[in-house]
Amino acid sequence: MNPNEVEVKLIEVLQGIQSDSGYDGSSIAGTMRPLGGDIEGFDSMLWPVAISMLATELGINISNDKNIFLSEDGKQRLTISESAAVVCEIVSTEENQA
Repeated sequence: MNPNEVEVKLIEVLQGIQSDSGYDGSSIAGTMRPLGGDIEGFDSMLWPVAISMLATELGINISNDKNIFLSEDGKQRLTISESAAVVCEIVSTEENQA
């Protein structure tokens, strides 16, 4: 699994959420910051849902306390591309611990 593959899946998940929420998700791109206001209606109620859906789509486990849309220190809102890289780090760490 590489960051590009994860990014594609994450965009698909976010587009599905936007569609289900009545918003247009067709223009979602890797440079957007979901928690930075770049995706209409995306908030603290939706990020856990998005992460859970992504984990299911990818067949991986992402801890419930992990927000892939924020930096490790919680100070920086990440782009979709950066979030995809975080997911790959999570998977890599889990594989190395197994």
